[in-house]
Amino acid sequence: MPVSRSLKISLKFLSLMALTHIGIANSQAVNFSYKNGPRIKSGDGNFELGLNGRGHFDAHWLYPDQENPDYPAFGSQLLHGDAREGFNWRRTYATVTGKIHRVNFKFENDFAINATTAFPHSLREAWVATQLGPGQLTIGQFKPYRGLEEITSSNDITLMERPSTSSTGIYGGRQFLTGIGYRALIRDNLGFGLYVMSLSHFGLPVEGASYGGRMVWLPLDREGQLFHLGLSISRDTANRDSLSARVTDVYGGRQGISQSLGMAGASSGAPDHNSQSTFAAEAAYAAGPWTLQGEYAIARLDNTHLANGHPHDSTIQAFYAQASWFLTGETAVYRKDRGAFGKPQPISKWGALELAGRYDLAENFSQNLNNNPCRTGTSRCQVQIITLGVNWYPYSNVRLMLNYYVTEAMLGHTGHGTPARADHFSVLSFRTQISF
Repeated sequence: MPVSRSLKISLKFLSLMALTHIGIANSQAVNFSYKNGPRIKSGDGNFELGLNGRGHFDAHWLYPDQENPDYPAFGSQLLHGDAREGFNWRRTYATVTGKIHRVNFKFENDFAINATTAFPHSLREAWVATQLGPGQLTIGQFKPYRGLEEITSSNDITLMERPSTSSTGIYGGRQFLTGIGYRALIRDNLGFGLYVMSLSHFGLPVEGASYGGRMVWLPLDREGQLFHLGLSISRDTANRDSLSARVTDVYGGRQGISQSLGMAGASSGAPDHNSQSTFAAEAAYAAGPWTLQGEYAIARLDNTHLANGHPHDSTIQAFYAQASWFLTGETAVYRKDRGAFGKPQPISKWGALELAGRYDLAENFSQNLNNNPCRTGTSRCQVQIITLGVNWYPYSNVRLMLNYYVTEAMLGHTGHGTPARADHFSVLSFRTQISF
């Protein structure tokens, strides 16, 4: 579906919400405000409607590895002459949020991908929710509750890309799913989220199943200092018509290289339904202008490969360690409703300046010359990424980001006496981010 038609659908949705307001307000006063986007609210508080948006405009300069005559080229060694670098719209979100009596709703579309992905596949979040007990019950399309960086908004992540413990890696291609979820704060420092979902997006058949949950605890929570701990567990069971249960790590940023680390059900003779079971732990410590955080995830994929003529499972690990420092003295903002970090508020007229770095690794433990879940025919299957970043927030809703990636895809050797295969790829990326 072309962008113009998607835009018409969004405008119709806005018109419907406005007409709904006219019927509900019934001549009552209407309040207009502008805080993080325009918003209208009925005098009795039973109706609200707000509009938000974000635009992420990226530029990339790629430095591929040189081909090695000792083994066939792979990864970035094949990119010479490939027109991946240059400018691109990473995200252009239009977001409608609101409330009708006790029902909240959110409708969010990404127009940046409409050129290649037709509506409704371009929908990101589209749900209705209501308060139930201490928490919120949500039905529709949203992010499953798993992982610190995964649950963080793209407006708030410290570096331009998420690590391998997210849908960029361990939950490959499953960032937004459809189903039902419940999230609540038990106490001011303890919260949880549970979900049961289909392995599908809007516009796809309702197939496969995903269920799991996340718990967050703040053992330390005081002015200028916070310690965050979290655990999540999930099980994704895919079939031939659902999204795949797979791990695909992307190195070198958005325009980089995708390296498969395994897919459930990829072996011949595998049953129709195959699962990925994942356990993940997370920790973060924020003190003044410093923030340290890391996550570790381990996943079991069913029937990824054949060994001795029989289907075998494989195990993948992914982890990262990240640090950031506000040179201008700001303190990281923590959102208890999400159990994740948000944007800082600049404290000087020059804005906020942040330095950040991350080490990230993902690998398939089961890969060797006798077991080949990565389909490389080599002794290893590992990706390492070092990302260095500078962020400048001239205003709270504007950010300029500069990231430099130093990456290595290590595939090992193909037999005794053969050279180890490696791809060394570096990328410089820049983003202009505006949100309201």
